[in-house]
Amino acid sequence: MVVTGTLGGSVTLPLQLQDGQQVESISWVSRSVPGAIATVTLVEAGGPDTFHQEESRYWGRLSVVGPDRSLQISHLNWADAGSYRAHINLRSSRLTHTREYSLHVYEPLAQPRVTVSTRISGNGHCLIILTCVAESRGGTVTYSWAPLGPQTTVSHGGSVLSVSLRPGDSALNFTCMVKNPVSNSSSLPILVPPSCTERPQEPKITASSQIMKDGTCFITLACLLDQAGEDVQYSWDPQGQGAVVSHGGTTLSISWRSGVSDSYHCTVKNPVSQSSSSISIKPLCSGNRFLLRTLLSQSRFSACLPAFLGVLGMIEEKEGWVSLQQGASLGWPELRTWELCSPSVSPVPRCAAGSAG
Repeated sequence: MVVTGTLGGSVTLPLQLQDGQQVESISWVSRSVPGAIATVTLVEAGGPDTFHQEESRYWGRLSVVGPDRSLQISHLNWADAGSYRAHINLRSSRLTHTREYSLHVYEPLAQPRVTVSTRISGNGHCLIILTCVAESRGGTVTYSWAPLGPQTTVSHGGSVLSVSLRPGDSALNFTCMVKNPVSNSSSLPILVPPSCTERPQEPKITASSQIMKDGTCFITLACLLDQAGEDVQYSWDPQGQGAVVSHGGTTLSISWRSGVSDSYHCTVKNPVSQSSSSISIKPLCSGNRFLLRTLLSQSRFSACLPAFLGVLGMIEEKEGWVSLQQGASLGWPELRTWELCSPSVSPVPRCAAGSAG
């Protein structure tokens, strides 16, 4: 006999004795525990029965109920699932009658979750796929959907519903229902739009930059959508030599120098339309730091680059992003290096620290 119980609840293994049977004792056995887990001894002349529990993991959770001395197990856990036997010993016979049980334990089902994906089918129709997921550790879950119609197809054991919509069809609501032997639950209604995709919103571009020692400005651009949806593709223009596209096309990494393209475009596209945004690169790399590094990386100033980088670091430490003119007006002695690298002082740059010699 198959018996089902709810996790944490109680279950009864029913024992139906035949009329007129003179029962002496009943021993209950679980396959997972050696020996009997409980024994009931019946006293003649209507006296009280004797109930004995063996010391096992069932201790304190067993009781005998009803006139047939059925066994009740309380506070069910997953380990209680399995096979059980009742050995019935008669007074008038040495034969033992056996009843067998298979106990299945289930947990109550929570509200299922439904995910939605869309794509354009080969015939141009909008195919919407609803996937229902019910969390369950206690065995098989039965799935069903409502409503069903000519445009719907159920698959994957009932957990997946495919809806084919033609142009002009109206929006529909679907509900996923799940059931196991001890409970049932339903999802919230899921609204299926009349078309697969809508025009994507304008993407947002975020940027970060880093100035390298050779004067190159290394930039990382990320193209973002608040609600990307399904079947969205990303592209960048221009890419150029050395550009690296990553993270599914959403991220572009470039090494930028003055004279290269100043504007970059991200385009997002789905099966029906597209949208794009642009960002100007030049402001990211036009601060004092980048301009001075670029200047000093030129051949006529290359001898001054190591000394000037140190000066630049001292300037940033003192006042942050300031210009050389501001620093000179403050009388900073570190800026003597700039004068030594000026073409007006000498056609050949000199990079001695301190005053000119």
